[in-house]
Amino acid sequence: MRQALFSGIALALNIVFLPFNGVTQEVPTDLRQSMTYSEAREFILDEGWQINYQNANTTELLSGLLERMVNELEYPEFEACSGTGFGFCRASFVNAYGTNLILVTVNNEEEPTLFRWWIEEEQEQE
Repeated sequence: MRQALFSGIALALNIVFLPFNGVTQEVPTDLRQSMTYSEAREFILDEGWQINYQNANTTELLSGLLERMVNELEYPEFEACSGTGFGFCRASFVNAYGTNLILVTVNNEEEPTLFRWWIEEEQEQE
């Protein structure tokens, strides 16, 4: 329970602050807020982005919205879902240069829809 709360808080902070990082690669131009996630995902994969399996969850021991996104809808790119409020869920794709494309969805209990997206540079390990 505590881990879910902290994951939700961290996800909310990422949604608020990370989109303001510098953009070094263009985001697929076909993305639109409120489009279905399945449609957005198709555009992203068609543009050459790949699922970021480095951050992907295993299909075991998941619960709530994250379990639905990964196991039921078969979207392994989802990393975390907020347990409160709008129930934001975060997905990650990567290109050949290690640049991450982050997507956030809402309406995840029905048909997930795209809420926002941004480019995130790979953070160096200290």
